[in-house]
Amino acid sequence: MKKQIFISPLIAIAITAILFVSCKKDNNCNIKRPFKAKIDTWYRISPTEPQTIVVNGTTYIGFAYFPGGGFGNATGMGTSSFYFNQLVYAETPDAPPAGSVAAPVTDAISYPVTGAPLPLIQAGDFTGLSNADKKLHIPSKVCDAIVNAVFYDDKGNAIFTSAITGSGGTFPISKTLVGFNGKAIIVGGRGKFENASGAFNYEGYLNTVDANDAEYNADGWIVY
Repeated sequence: MKKQIFISPLIAIAITAILFVSCKKDNNCNIKRPFKAKIDTWYRISPTEPQTIVVNGTTYIGFAYFPGGGFGNATGMGTSSFYFNQLVYAETPDAPPAGSVAAPVTDAISYPVTGAPLPLIQAGDFTGLSNADKKLHIPSKVCDAIVNAVFYDDKGNAIFTSAITGSGGTFPISKTLVGFNGKAIIVGGRGKFENASGAFNYEGYLNTVDANDAEYNADGWIVY
């Protein structure tokens, strides 16, 4: 006959506390959680020499970088800053944009300031990103994934993400608003997100007549 083992409530609490402490010390004790972000953004355009881009077997011409930034809220951070970058492509250089592919977010720091009106890059647009990069050392790539966006707070925490090529597109919302969507993966970060992973869908809009009116939203999962 098997004996029943009784664990008193005090012992159970003690065991739980020990496991909790050991899990905090063990980076392998990662938890899958919902990941959400809602960011008010702005965008800029930096024209570039035509580049050949193949998306889902179709050849396009990349003609301009499309970086930007903003502020909002992200999972595990609360109030956070956000920067992104992508290369916009079309069927021909003079055709309407057909989509975009990831470009390293840190490249935006070195894009030229033209002094021309918006939406071209203005002085100081990416000073915040430059300062963040000095502290966070944002990589251009993690393995083969281009880090084209970063969420970060003022406590040294950051999440690096990479948009998946060909996963989404753009669509008209009104005469001045253009919607966009797609999929991205989480490829690490800094602070408590050092070894984070995950995936999410993103969507938002941009105002074609006001480069300071745009929005970016994310909804998916993260492990850290």
